[in-house]
Amino acid sequence: MNRKFRIRFISQRFLRPACGLLFLLASLSAEAQKRDTTVWWGNHMLSFGVQVGVNIGGAVPYPLKNIPSMTNAYPQLNGSLGAKCSFPLYQAFSLGVELNYKTVGMKADARVENQKFTGSDDLIQYFSGTAQMNMSFTMIEVPLYTKYRFGHSPHTVILGGYYAFVLSREFETVAQKGYIGHDPDYVASPVNPEHPRILSFTSSLDNWDAGVIAGYELQIIRRLHLGLRFMAGFKDIFKPEYHYFEYHMLPMRGAVTLSYSLFDKHLF
Repeated sequence: MNRKFRIRFISQRFLRPACGLLFLLASLSAEAQKRDTTVWWGNHMLSFGVQVGVNIGGAVPYPLKNIPSMTNAYPQLNGSLGAKCSFPLYQAFSLGVELNYKTVGMKADARVENQKFTGSDDLIQYFSGTAQMNMSFTMIEVPLYTKYRFGHSPHTVILGGYYAFVLSREFETVAQKGYIGHDPDYVASPVNPEHPRILSFTSSLDNWDAGVIAGYELQIIRRLHLGLRFMAGFKDIFKPEYHYFEYHMLPMRGAVTLSYSLFDKHLF
């Protein structure tokens, strides 16, 4: 059976802003290259600053082949606020660390088969049919990464890891049409749109995650940076004792950031 994973982005909300961002990056980069970069495109700067961002993401099944064949995902845009430091290492390399307060979340419509959950009587049950999913995570995130600047240009790439402590979390599925049974493929009670069932997994979610981070930064002016971040978690969002899925649900998110250095100084 062919599997399809269709993510819908409404053009006015996602595609046009993305194209606008790419155009802005290209314009800023071209303008920066025209300037005399010998003064402040230095690689050996100690800096501390503040950072704001826009985040998108949630959790995805892994391996990816376990994504339901008919899924429409709707990522939600959320903000972040934080601080960042940069320490020079050697030549074009430096060390970066951040502390961010952020929220990521997404919604989805899906057709599921034998979705395991714990019912109100604390018994394991299974749902098959169409459902709406909603997940949200608010966290304190600490990325730690190595930065590499390309010569005296304004372009920098980053690679490292992150740890996140989840302050609040939510994962609910609203079963709209189908059936519920105490065993797989067993029909005990039908579900219809007039009387949907809420399947909550919130109490089973863990309160931390960790993974890798990769990204890019453009230095617009001396103290102002525009960044792109991509983060992929290694740890399942559920506590180890809960096994609702035959696969892992791993965190995955991205961010567009704007940071301003309150303090910077050449060390050597």
